[in-house]
Amino acid sequence: MIRTEFLRFLQIINITAVPADVRRIANIVLQHLDELIPLSTTRGQRASRMVALAQANWDTTSSDIQPIVDHRGNQTAPITQLKSLSVGPFRGFAKQEIFNLANELVLIYGPNGTGKSSFCEALEYGLLGNVVEAESKRFRNQNDYLKNAHTDNFEAPEIVGANEQGEAVQVVASEAVYRFCFVEKNRIDSFSRIAAQAPAKQTELISTLFGLDSFTEFVRNFSPEIDGRYIDLIGAKGLGLAQKRQALVGSQEQLKSNTEELGLLDGEELRLAQKYREGIAFAQMVKELNGDEENAGLIQRLEAELQKPIAAKSGLTITALQALELSIRADLNELTNNQQELANSSQQVSFKQLYEAVSQLHPVSPNHCPACQTPLSQAVVNPYVHAGEELQKLQHLAKLQQTIQRLNETINQSLVNLSQIVNTCCDRFPTNNLLSTCRVAASASANLEWWGTLFQPMHDGFTPWQHLEVQVKQLEDADIAIDQAVQLRTTRQRELDRLRELDRQITVLATRRQTANTTVVAAQQVIDNFNTENAQLIADAEAEKAVVLGIRLLPAHTLTLLGD
Repeated sequence: MIRTEFLRFLQIINITAVPADVRRIANIVLQHLDELIPLSTTRGQRASRMVALAQANWDTTSSDIQPIVDHRGNQTAPITQLKSLSVGPFRGFAKQEIFNLANELVLIYGPNGTGKSSFCEALEYGLLGNVVEAESKRFRNQNDYLKNAHTDNFEAPEIVGANEQGEAVQVVASEAVYRFCFVEKNRIDSFSRIAAQAPAKQTELISTLFGLDSFTEFVRNFSPEIDGRYIDLIGAKGLGLAQKRQALVGSQEQLKSNTEELGLLDGEELRLAQKYREGIAFAQMVKELNGDEENAGLIQRLEAELQKPIAAKSGLTITALQALELSIRADLNELTNNQQELANSSQQVSFKQLYEAVSQLHPVSPNHCPACQTPLSQAVVNPYVHAGEELQKLQHLAKLQQTIQRLNETINQSLVNLSQIVNTCCDRFPTNNLLSTCRVAASASANLEWWGTLFQPMHDGFTPWQHLEVQVKQLEDADIAIDQAVQLRTTRQRELDRLRELDRQITVLATRRQTANTTVVAAQQVIDNFNTENAQLIADAEAEKAVVLGIRLLPAHTLTLLGD
């Protein structure tokens, strides 16, 4: 449709009054019509592509418009009436259907989806050879639009008509002959309200009525003007050369400023080296901090030292061990004395137990003697009162028993603490440790018998306790060494932080120096090689001057043809 209408448009401008440049532009559009149709005015798509095509094809494109070949001969309207339509498979028709169109009035009716639109499209295809709806939906191959979905097949509809003599003839599709013989109902409905529309809308409705809406849309997507936004009216080569000459001035400024920067860097590097150590050169400082291929630098060595783990402290001291021994012995001595005293008072203990038993029977037999069941009113002495008085007298025995119980608990806890010290020594010195025979298993508990074995001579002549004291002293010394290592690590960490900061500043200075050196070399190279490297651009800029001058002298209508 679009190509056909554009060919007709070319015949209109094929007159002497239209400049040759205008016809040449039109021929370029025709040659690249399929490429231009999808483009629009958005961001100057079509205008930019038109400029590129014109520049590439201007000298090789003729300004002569080729006439349209008329295949109709002398026949203008060979058909006076439609007789029948054979359609299918086609769109909604899965099999062939034959419609009688010989009557003066033909009415097609039916529910949605029964083929009314397919009938109209079959009639349109039989007369015109195409379906406008398929073009509007951008089907590259109309057969994909026209084939039946169930059979996946398509056969061209056949129309039989009557000529002026009333003879039945096969209708041959021709858009040129029947282009205005087929008008869709929807187009008529919209056209009926044309008087109420604005002039621009009226033009659009007229084009739609006659099936020219796709061509109208194609024409509308040409930009009204092709100006400096799309075509070079200045001279890109000359502009590029001017920009490069300006860049040459920039290179000279870069050479000067970066040479000064290198001088400043010399002073900053010297001051940084003196901050590290008085009298040292910058390069020597860098080598000491970062090392070389053969030797690790100071920073790497410090990092390796700080990554070494520090052993956990045992927390044992010989003073605490000896204090624990004295505490256990004192508690044992006190326990022995209290137990002896309690044993010497065994008769009193028995009476105490008796009186406690009598007191416990008071609630059970409050009115009789618990031993003989004599009423208390007849007893010479009230047994409950007597038991209470005697228990008061024997109160010191209760305190003695409480003291013994407390001492046993204290001694047991002290033995547990001591067994933990023994276990710690065995864990810290696991190899050939004679003290391991005194180790208390997790399921057992330390007791006085175990305590006694600590002071029995072993086969080496020393007691386990003597071995324990030696090992605790070693662990105490190791704890002191760990404290010193922690302090040393703190000092080394501060020194590493200082050296890392120096190294960071070294990196900053090195980056600045590298950037300055690279810029100096590049700027000097640009200055030295400008004329050699830009010889072609200089020549192109000179040749471009004539082209730009010619473009400026072109008639304005040559650049705005299709926008009009």
